[in-house]
Amino acid sequence: VLAMLANFSLGPAPELADLYGLVVQFLVPAGSTVFYFNPSREMFWEKTLLLFPQIIWRREEIYPGLYDQHGSDIFVMARLSRNSFERQLEVLTSTLTHLRLVRVLVEVTGEDSPLLATQVLSLALKYSMLNVVLYFESWNRILNIYSYRAFPDFKLLKRQISGNRGTTIFHDQLKDLHGYKLRVQMDLSPPNSFLIGGQKVAGFLWKYIETFAGNIGADIERIYPTWQKAKISSADYMVEFARNGSTDIGLTPTMASFKFEERYWLYTYPIMDTEWCTMLPEEIPLRTDTLFEHVLCLESAVLLLMGYLLFFLVVPALVKYLGVHCRWQIWRLISRLFTLILLCACSAQLLSLLIHPPLMPPIRSFDELLTSGLKIFGLRSEFYYLDGGFRAKYASAFHLTDNLSELFNHRNHFNTTWAYTITSIKWQVIEAQQRHFARPLFRFSEELCLQWSSSSSLIIAPESVFRKPLHLYGIRIAQAGLLDHWITHSFYDMVRAGRMVIKDYSVTPPLLPLRIKDLRICWRVCGAGLIISLVVFVLELLLFYTNVLLNSL
Repeated sequence: VLAMLANFSLGPAPELADLYGLVVQFLVPAGSTVFYFNPSREMFWEKTLLLFPQIIWRREEIYPGLYDQHGSDIFVMARLSRNSFERQLEVLTSTLTHLRLVRVLVEVTGEDSPLLATQVLSLALKYSMLNVVLYFESWNRILNIYSYRAFPDFKLLKRQISGNRGTTIFHDQLKDLHGYKLRVQMDLSPPNSFLIGGQKVAGFLWKYIETFAGNIGADIERIYPTWQKAKISSADYMVEFARNGSTDIGLTPTMASFKFEERYWLYTYPIMDTEWCTMLPEEIPLRTDTLFEHVLCLESAVLLLMGYLLFFLVVPALVKYLGVHCRWQIWRLISRLFTLILLCACSAQLLSLLIHPPLMPPIRSFDELLTSGLKIFGLRSEFYYLDGGFRAKYASAFHLTDNLSELFNHRNHFNTTWAYTITSIKWQVIEAQQRHFARPLFRFSEELCLQWSSSSSLIIAPESVFRKPLHLYGIRIAQAGLLDHWITHSFYDMVRAGRMVIKDYSVTPPLLPLRIKDLRICWRVCGAGLIISLVVFVLELLLFYTNVLLNSL
């Protein structure tokens, strides 16, 4: 840099040395790579950059893959012509795709001109380059540097550099936005964001972005949805608004899909992990008529029957055959005690089952869902986002509709006839509502997920200057546990907005006396016993009269 500045012998050498120290010691962080952009191809700083890894680009065309190769540890030095700075700055910004917030030191050829500095820096702001400092090639004794304040409106800043090493060249413009109106587009979909009384906005995402705006000294300009939400997702529209610069942030949680690399830059850093799973009705008690089947299992019944036949048929015959003298009164007493114990045990088991009947076996897979007969009530548009093989195999497990209101009506009124698709975010609201029930009606099934844990992000412009501040803010919010608190608290905001009510939708089943149909298994057993007895009786008659007939012959 000394050799460069020596060419401009308009000022004393000590001041030139101070400028060199300023550039090297204060502007270029240790470990950074210096990218030197000089489309004019004149030798300028090249000999002074040997202390740092450097890339020297002398073409007026885009340098390919700078972000992919070097990341964000780059300091940019650029030399622009005062006659073609628009084209050259456009090339530079295209080269710095996804690196617009790196520090850029620009030298413009020719004499000092505040008007030209305003034009160059206004163009830098248009390209979302906040950390740009500019000075002019020809200066006399005192070096003027130009920067700008981006928020709330563009303002040119002019400073003079002297030998003071404490001079700050680059300032954090995102530390205080001075009341800049952050353009936030809402989806007005509870619990993300919704209106209370037509004016006040509530919802956990609104609280999230409202707190963020307060931290950086910004206000919020609300942008309401203008599309028909029943026909297309809010995220699809918000992406287009963010791309064309109409909004700063799209306030809808989007499960980011990274099948295409360029879509990564349409989302903020993930603010939460969400799952898209199934909200299943709690298992219901078994029917009363089936409780008798749980008194004795089949193995126990067969064992008792074999024991009965052995004790009352085989043992007496064996004793008689061996000629063993036995007191049969003891055998009868033992048999009656055994029968009494068995009846008491079965009665106690039956009473226990009637008082606390067991529940139906839980559904733990989509195959079990198919066999259970329960169907998932969902939207047809969401169903066709699922994998084709999954849709072909489990299509009969879904009841699909195009009416979003019908789905919300069933789900919000806890209709246990159906299961429902739901995200883990909205489930936290449902769970908060069920805390006011006598018993929960639904559970969140992680075994029946349509999309496993996935990162959810907000929508943002590809080159937004708010990407990094939102990232750091999201980390602090997650560490503090505030997001989960806001999600749960949004239920009570929805109650105040009249969108939900604190009401116990659970119904305690009444205690009914045993009915005839509840004893159907008893009637079946009795009927089977009567049939067996009748058959045995008929066989005995046949044997008796057959012997009588044979004797009469």
